This record gives sequence, C-alpha cells and structure tokens, in this order.
Amino acid sequence: MTTPLDLGALFAAIITDVQAAFPDLQTVEFHRIERKGLATPALLLELTELEAQPDADPGTEQLAVTARFEAHVVMGFRTPDVRTEVRRFAAAFAAWLRLRRWPGIRTDAAQVIGCYPDDFDPELDQFETWRIEWAQVLHLGTSVWTNDGTVPTTVLSSWSPAIGPGNEDQYTPVVTP
Repeated sequence: MTTPLDLGALFAAIITDVQAAFPDLQTVEFHRIERKGLATPALLLELTELEAQPDADPGTEQLAVTARFEAHVVMGFRTPDVRTEVRRFAAAFAAWLRLRRWPGIRTDAAQVIGCYPDDFDPELDQFETWRIEWAQVLHLGTSVWTNDGTVPTTVLSSWSPAIGPGNEDQYTPVVTP
C-alpha cells in the first residue's frame, strides 16, 4: 500500500539523515528565518520550487513534480581556514547527496545540480557560506491504488467485449497454484 507524501515527514527524514552523516553540524534546519544566534557549522535547508513533470506520471493520479532544494553551508569566520573548509564541506555534502533517497519516504534519487558561493544574504555577512542545489522527483497526493491491503481470493478472467457489468456470466475462475 502506498501513502501520500507528507512534506513535513520528508523534511524530518532529510534532517535526520544529514545529522547522522554529519554529526559535527551544530544546526540542521529547514526554512530557518532567524539568523541571529546561529550555531555553526550549520546547514540551512530550503524547498525552493515544485515544478510539475507530466512526463514522470506514475500512473497513480498523483501529481509528479520536480522538487528543487537548496542547502546553505554556513561557517563562522573563526573557523580555521574557513574559506577552504566551507568548500570542502560543500563538496563532501554534494558527493554524499548524489542519488540519495530518504529513509521511509518514497522519492526518486537526488540529482545534484551544483555547489556555488552564496554571498546574497546580508544577515550572514559575518559567515562564509556556500549553496548546494539538488532536485528530486516527488509524487504528491493520494494514489488511486491505495487500498486496505486485502489480497483478492478469487481471480476471474474474460475477453473483451464481454467484460464489465452485465457480463458477469462470461467470467471464468482462474486457478492459481
């Protein structure tokens, strides 16, 4: 049985997986607004876009989207050799992220787009920051194939056009081993 994708559960799974892989990070959060008092090194995560992908239709009547994410690596200027360290971490994170899937959440594999200097947030002027971007295909909404998990006990067959309501007498049981 499939369950609808819950964005909150996806965010929690990403945070948990990142914290387990990079235990030296002091802060790992999605959509953080307050930048004062930020414990570093930090990884600030954002879901920045959900773009419809009709070619990735899963056949479940769910909406296929490419979700674009950003991870902002933030290190304080007191970090020894901070300019090298922030780049080293961004590269290590991107390598770890490549083809990543999140525990307990159904998504396509992560596709890393790139790593870039991130100089556009004036609240982070006392920090060295880099941005890692990635995309993953997600399926939003409830699948039409969701059911209670009951396996049918009787299997029947017929041939078109003698199918559907009014043709029940045309069906024959299929014997399964």
